[in-house]
Amino acid sequence: MGSEEGKEDAIGRTKRRLMAGISTNVLVLGVVSLLTDMSSEMIYPILPLFLVSIGATGLFIGLIEGAAETTASLLKVVSGWYSDRYRRRKPFILGGYGASSIVKPILVFATSPWHVLGIRITERVGKGVRSAPRDALIADSTDERVRGKAYGFHKAMDSTGAVVGPIAVLVVLALAAGMEEVEQYRWAFIVATIPAFVAVFVIMAFVKEREALAKVVSGGFMRDIGHLGRQFWLLLTVVVAFYIGEISYAFFVLQAQAAEISNTTIIVLYILYNIVFVVIAIPSGALSDKIGRKPVIAMSFGLFALTCMTMAIADSLILLAGGFAMFGLYKGSSEGVLKAFVVDVVPKDLRGTALGAFHTAVGVVMLPGGIIAGLLWDEVGAWATFSFGALMAALATVLLLALVRVGGRSVSRA
Repeated sequence: MGSEEGKEDAIGRTKRRLMAGISTNVLVLGVVSLLTDMSSEMIYPILPLFLVSIGATGLFIGLIEGAAETTASLLKVVSGWYSDRYRRRKPFILGGYGASSIVKPILVFATSPWHVLGIRITERVGKGVRSAPRDALIADSTDERVRGKAYGFHKAMDSTGAVVGPIAVLVVLALAAGMEEVEQYRWAFIVATIPAFVAVFVIMAFVKEREALAKVVSGGFMRDIGHLGRQFWLLLTVVVAFYIGEISYAFFVLQAQAAEISNTTIIVLYILYNIVFVVIAIPSGALSDKIGRKPVIAMSFGLFALTCMTMAIADSLILLAGGFAMFGLYKGSSEGVLKAFVVDVVPKDLRGTALGAFHTAVGVVMLPGGIIAGLLWDEVGAWATFSFGALMAALATVLLLALVRVGGRSVSRA
């Protein structure tokens, strides 16, 4: 009996340590991201397969991914700035998630790659509206001493949805096994809309605005952009150099197909990637709180380069599993930490603007990056696409070490 009580106490202490510093808003936004990503990740791992089944080429898949993210990202800096100006995050968060949820069911009716391009761009507009205000609300709701951990927690919840989503889609595909392949995908798209609409309800019911910071009179969009500071722009230079070479997951799927891996196994590999992401995200964020953001980001860039080198030669299930797992290590150790780094180096009243500019820069370079990756894939081969990713990761690491000082705490506007 005593042994069981001791075990329960140990579990309780572990839970308390894990959740220490995680506010209610961060927890709720984590649940929202879990549900939304469950929905998206029922679609995302099979979308390249669906596109191939309706006639898309590697170049067109790269165009879809790049154009969708770029279009959405053009809105992120604007929505972030407006959320700073009016000191309101929730309307942008609710509107963004709502827009993405409404458009997802239209995928069921897509019959050509061009239809998917239009739907993906529209769906990503919702992401463009919500991302910067949501990330700013996480910062507003978190003690700066555990900021990296809070962003890591959010990304872990997000990727938990990305574990549950592919498992759910495997179940749907199994239940629809008697149908034509393309019709199986359409049924999966229908089921994927359910958690998306539940997430919208959770936002309406439980997300709370933080008490506003002291009102700062905006000098206008361009003037506020100018107040973000030198360290922010140096960090953004590094980010742009890296993300132009960040290879879309769609090319991981195509490489697995080229190795004659079954669709079911490809989805299992995607689940592996997300499990690794979930496991590493919170420890990486907490580690960046202790030793600084810069060494953690440098390590993650190195992991991505190693991932690309592995995928460039991946012609077996073992190598593919290693590549997918390392992709999860890279993602889990970088995405939340980069957001925390951005917040560290900008004024508190411009968090939404800074995070929006960060998201916008990432999305804008994904269009040329996606096109380059697709052209290399079609004209040279998979090894060239992944080599391009490794090269840009190496360049970004050099720029990070040379240009960016270790991030400090939040600064005040001069």
